[in-house]
Amino acid sequence: MIEVLDRSQGRVIGLRLNGKLVHADYQRLIPMLEELIEKHGSFRCYCEMADFHGITPHALWDEMKFDVKHCKDIQRCAIVGDKASHKWMSKIGGMIFYKANMKYFDVSESDKAWEWITEGATCCCCSAEPEAATTA
Repeated sequence: MIEVLDRSQGRVIGLRLNGKLVHADYQRLIPMLEELIEKHGSFRCYCEMADFHGITPHALWDEMKFDVKHCKDIQRCAIVGDKASHKWMSKIGGMIFYKANMKYFDVSESDKAWEWITEGATCCCCSAEPEAATTA
């Protein structure tokens, strides 16, 4: 499951990945991300993976199609996790999203990761009120 965090605002989206990701997760998430891109030109992503257990082949295909189409549209991405594989994923992501600044943070550094992802992200078109949490 992909949960959109309450503190997502403007061009910054916070995601919490739980369990195993499936096609239906991406069917809900991708339109949200494409709306951010349409509205702001690019976006920043905080991705918390503390309880992440993988991805189905169909969901991986959805991820890959989105990544290829929007590889230039991510400014920054903070990967927050607790496993060596999460750190490795941030390095792979940096190769795909070559224009993005990607960093890995341990779960104990989640506040630091959020500060980094939001640093300088305000613009004239960003709302002042945080968006409500939704499940994608």
